[in-house]
Amino acid sequence: MNSFCQENNHEVEKSSTRSKAISPKGNILNLVLLDIDGTLTQSYEYDREIFGIAIAEVLGVPPIDADLNGYTDKTSLGVTMEAIQRLSGRSSEQSEIEQVKFNVLRRLNDMYRESPRVFSEVPGASLFLERLRKFNGGRIAIATGCWLREALFKLQASGLNVDGIPMATSDDSKNRLKIMEIAVGMAGNYYGCSSFDRVVYVGDGPWDLQTSRSLGYKFVGIGPRVETLKDLESFPWHQDFLDTEAVLASLTSELRL
Repeated sequence: MNSFCQENNHEVEKSSTRSKAISPKGNILNLVLLDIDGTLTQSYEYDREIFGIAIAEVLGVPPIDADLNGYTDKTSLGVTMEAIQRLSGRSSEQSEIEQVKFNVLRRLNDMYRESPRVFSEVPGASLFLERLRKFNGGRIAIATGCWLREALFKLQASGLNVDGIPMATSDDSKNRLKIMEIAVGMAGNYYGCSSFDRVVYVGDGPWDLQTSRSLGYKFVGIGPRVETLKDLESFPWHQDFLDTEAVLASLTSELRL
């Protein structure tokens, strides 16, 4: 996606060649999109367990496998709809989806009361977010496959502050690609921009890489699920955020700052 960020307080030149919007500091504005599960929070495994139970409870069946790898749309809504379709042979009803949402939040609350230490950030994520808010030439948004309340619970329980960061979720779409597009639109509205010069997605799943490539976004990988893909595609990769400067350097490189 090679569009640029035009701030509202700059006039758009009426010509075939659009002028690049400049931030008050003279930098072209870019966007850093962040995933949540497995990227900011260490929630991939317990999320899989909770969803497997939450969906099964609605249908009155034994717990199912809710591993994202087994589903077409790798989002909370996508997994819920597809699982109900498989198990019941019919499309999901809105009341069932709402009940799954309720079950997920209830089980997250129960897990937090019983084992609060299960909820933790990916090492270094909080400091990374703090530094990213001051990232020169870039803005931040979140694009997650979680539902909104589910996402906020995990982030808060893991000690991560995302106040003031636009967020698109599975409440906006069941499709991850559309969620990422919506997040860019939300960021544009929030920051007063018409578009962004470059977008980079920070994620942990193969589907994050694939969707980023489909949209023309740059990608920075976090954690073991995308480590092996470095042999197939070229992208910056980090185990976590402990080396904050190294991750920021990767973002700077991908955004060509």
